[in-house]
Amino acid sequence: MAGVLDHLAKPKKQAIQPHPSSRSGSDDQVAMELDAAKEILAEVFSISPQEVEEMIRRRSEDRMLWPEGFRMDE
Repeated sequence: MAGVLDHLAKPKKQAIQPHPSSRSGSDDQVAMELDAAKEILAEVFSISPQEVEEMIRRRSEDRMLWPEGFRMDE
């Protein structure tokens, strides 16, 4: 019994393995993950897949409107 408790009391140090990213996956995997994300957005917002595409397009356009940086002129 003491051996079990000793085993539980001592934390084990193990290397944390990185989670496989979709960026390192194949194009097919990335496309499937993108489609799944779009389906989730459509379900969460109760909108059609076409509306999800439009929402993503508008969001991308909005990001392009912001300048890369700001400069204060005196």
